[in-house]
Formats: sequence, C-alpha cells, structure tokens
Amino acid sequence: MSTGPADTGRPQGRRVAVLAGRGEFPLRVAGAAAAQGASVYVAALSGAADPADYSAYDAKEYRLGQLGRFLDEIKRRKIDEIVMVGALPRPSFGSLAPELSTLKYLPHFARAFQGGDDHLLRGVVSFFEGQGLRVVGPADIAPDLVAPSGALGRHKPSAVAREAIATGFNLLATLSPFDMGQAAIIADHRVVAVEAAEGTDAMIERVAGLVQAGRLKPGKGDGVLVKAPKLGQDLRVDMPAIGPETVARVAAAGLAGIAVKAGSVLIGDRDRLATFADAAGLFIEGVA
Repeated sequence: MSTGPADTGRPQGRRVAVLAGRGEFPLRVAGAAAAQGASVYVAALSGAADPADYSAYDAKEYRLGQLGRFLDEIKRRKIDEIVMVGALPRPSFGSLAPELSTLKYLPHFARAFQGGDDHLLRGVVSFFEGQGLRVVGPADIAPDLVAPSGALGRHKPSAVAREAIATGFNLLATLSPFDMGQAAIIADHRVVAVEAAEGTDAMIERVAGLVQAGRLKPGKGDGVLVKAPKLGQDLRVDMPAIGPETVARVAAAGLAGIAVKAGSVLIGDRDRLATFADAAGLFIEGVA
C-alpha cells in the first residue's frame, strides 16, 4: 500500500496557509493539504480556533486586527496559497482593533464592510489576491469533505419530503439576490423558517420551539431542512456546512431530514454523518 502523498493533480512542495475558524473542517483541510505534500501553516483565528489543536503543523493565533503581522509571516514563509475555512461570526468594523502594521489596509476593509456577507467576503478575496496569494476553497484541497449526490445513510425522503425539498431550493434561489442565509425549513406544506443573520443552528432551534409549543406539527415523513449556497456565491470562502450537531438539532425539532446541494456543501466524514443520521432516523440527501 502506498504511503506517499495523495495524488490530486495539485503540485507537491507548495506552501499553503490555512486561515482557521471554528469547527472540524480547518483541521481536515490542513490534513488533506499535508497529505498532498504541501507545507502547511495554520493561522488560528482568536476566539474561534486553538493553535494547540494544530500541533502537527506550524500554527499561530491571530486576532483579526493583526492582519499586517499575518501577511508579514506569509511573505517570510513564501506562501502563495491560502484557504479560509471554519465558522467565524461576522465582526463589526469597529471591533477590529488594528495593530500599527494593519492600519494601511483599513480603507480596503472599510469598503468591504459596507454590504452583506457576500460583499464582505468578495472584499476579503480581492484583498488576498491583491497581495499575490492564490485563494483556494476547501473543496479544492479536500473534495471528499463535500456532499455527494444521493442519500448518505439508510433513509430516503418520502414523496412529501421531496416536494418540500424542491420548494426549499426554489425559495433559496429566489432569495439569493437579497444576500440572506443559506438554509430554510419547509414543513406542513409551507415555509416555516428562513435563515437570516442568526445562522442555521439558531433557525432550527427556533423551529424546535414552535414544535414544542404545539404551534407546528410536522407529519410523519414531513419537515425538511434545505441548505445550499446563494447563486453566484464564492464557494472558496463561504461554502455552507452541516455536521453531527445539525443532525441532532433537526432530530430535536421533529423534522424528517436534511437536503443539501450536492458538490456545494461541506459535510466532513461522510460515513460518520450517515451513522448519525441513521441513528436519529433521518435522511440526508445530496441533490444535484
């Protein structure tokens, strides 16, 4: 059995910076890059990632206001590729508390903050590209972390659930121009929740509260969480994700399952997530 770097068609010996937020995905992406023969440097974002979790790599913690220091390190290490992955709540521009080395970059980010999440992230991408870095997505490095087409576990959507899935994806596509969230819940033949600034988890918990209060009663095989990127969303820096916690929350809300856009949503370890879904009696479906 071969023990060499994984063959993904990407050049070996490249230098990659992983800008790590919260969750399991940054560590998995770092591991995939290293397995491909890349030299990996991890910038753990303060309050979201712990450098101690990345002991297998060169890693250091940075505040958002230490962008200048981070760029100096990037240049010193001759890194030419950066991947941004992991959850990070949107900060306010006033909370950046920039160091002296970062002040010269503030005009760029002042403009980037004058819009929704997509506008901000496009600004982040253009900034790093302007510094000579190639911005890559987690799916470029670790395609196995992305949802495949079809059912992940034993359970599949009912006919009612498939109608709800179609409604949900049509809804998200229609809302895309408004730069809203990436998820919605369809149950009882209607839209019961749309993700906004609170995030997917809080939206699911809001629906669970409605169920517990008797204000919503999903029927058997009904109630679906749908998740997909907005049309035109840059998946290099803002790929939606689900995980075991999503499955647990969906089960607690009394829903039948989860549908995600295949090839466009991070799911992590497929077998592990399928096991969680099977145990909860839920379906997870990747829809092409």
